[in-house]
Amino acid sequence: MLFYKKQKSQLKDRPVKYYPQVVTVGKPANTQEVARRIARESTVSPSDVHAVIRALPEVMSQIMSEGRSVSLDGLGSFRYAGVVGRTVDSPGEVKAELFTGIRVRFTPARERKDLGA
Repeated sequence: MLFYKKQKSQLKDRPVKYYPQVVTVGKPANTQEVARRIARESTVSPSDVHAVIRALPEVMSQIMSEGRSVSLDGLGSFRYAGVVGRTVDSPGEVKAELFTGIRVRFTPARERKDLGA
């Protein structure tokens, strides 16, 4: 279920507007809790699931360092996105040094049934 609070816009010189802001509840679920829950849904032990979850970031990092994205069924896809500090006037001036940072962009799978209205 999606939880939210009512938020007042902070834009000055504009009429007051309100919008929903997503909030999280409680503490984040850690790897062990996720492993226990997955184990309950499968025939795999919690320790085996935990080992797989711990290996996932390293494997994803290796795949993404090859310039590929990672798509996990039912979860979504991960890809690198560059943060560019400035633009240049010609294609010949485009260089890797124009990146000021690299982020991992996550796109959720389209079909999620648990977000409720």
